Amino acid sequence: MSTLHVNGREHTVDVAPDTPILWALRDTLGMTGTKFGCGAALCGACTVHLDGQAIRSCVTPISAAQGRQITTIEAATDGSG
Repeated sequence: MSTLHVNGREHTVDVAPDTPILWALRDTLGMTGTKFGCGAALCGACTVHLDGQAIRSCVTPISAAQGRQITTIEAATDGSG
């Protein structure tokens, strides 16, 4: 079990530590605003902010997000980001 802080909210997810942030967001949390594009961190479709820095979520494991804040495109529409 891992805890992710996404758009100002805390979520507990039951996925492997090497799971890319993208799949934890989309498949586990149902946050589909972040898209899958190339899977190789080249196209930018999967970009989210991790503590204010743009990262490619398709290649960044959830273990890298422990204790840090993830901000997705959904924050632009729910007013929490």
